[in-house]
Amino acid sequence: MKKATPNPPPSTSDAAPQTPPNLIFTVRPGLNTEAALSNASEMLESATVCAYDCAEHLEGSGRKQVLAMAQMIEIAQLLVDEALNRECPVT
Repeated sequence: MKKATPNPPPSTSDAAPQTPPNLIFTVRPGLNTEAALSNASEMLESATVCAYDCAEHLEGSGRKQVLAMAQMIEIAQLLVDEALNRECPVT
């Protein structure tokens, strides 16, 4: 027996890829490079400030460890900022 009408097209929710149930955070699909790098740079800048603020209240090896983390964060920020400048140069 033939159907009088075709099957309806799938809804957008059916066509969208399903997110695994144990995934808490994800990056929005289609996020452009400039937005991703800009947000990463801002987060790294905030992490640097937090690390230095924390280091002010520590002494000894704990302080040295936090300062080392701050330096690693700053290096990561330099890399992200360089990538941002290459991908989205300001003219």
